[in-house]
Amino acid sequence: MPRTERPRADAQHNRREILAAARTAVQGSGDVWLDKIAQAAGVSARTLYRHFPTKDDLLTAVLEEYFAEQVEPIRRRVAAEPDPRRALEIVLESGVEAFREHPGILALVNGNALAAEIAGRHLGAFGEVLSRAQEAGAVRADLTLDDLPCLITMVTAVAGTSWPRCLALLLDGLSPAAVSGPLPHAR
Repeated sequence: MPRTERPRADAQHNRREILAAARTAVQGSGDVWLDKIAQAAGVSARTLYRHFPTKDDLLTAVLEEYFAEQVEPIRRRVAAEPDPRRALEIVLESGVEAFREHPGILALVNGNALAAEIAGRHLGAFGEVLSRAQEAGAVRADLTLDDLPCLITMVTAVAGTSWPRCLALLLDGLSPAAVSGPLPHAR
């Protein structure tokens, strides 16, 4: 193997290790101390900063990786689901399950504009699922794609172990038959 290829392989390995250590830190205590992440990844602080010059760069990469891993399998499932309402249920159920399993990620997304943009971009793929459910008359017409992360957050934050029940109640409330008037505009 030529000498020039080895550093690239080491750099890729170091990047993967740094991301894994950062993800563990985020999912665990939520404390993201770069020196501790470098130590957990088995690299120097200099190596960490070479890959991720700022903490925001590192957190952005963690979020991009996380959402890419979580969203693609859900996309495949809902694409194969012929029932539009069930496809939307899968999106919401999967979102709640993902955030219950990885609460540190949810904490990163809430209140962070960049993280919300990343989540929104990945979740944007579910706009077609929502449109299909609305066209089929399975959910109210004024529900927006921006409402989906809010619904996931609400169920995750308040439902505890009874989240499937709360999600079922919420979904019933999204039915066009339950509409008593238009939704207020988002602020």
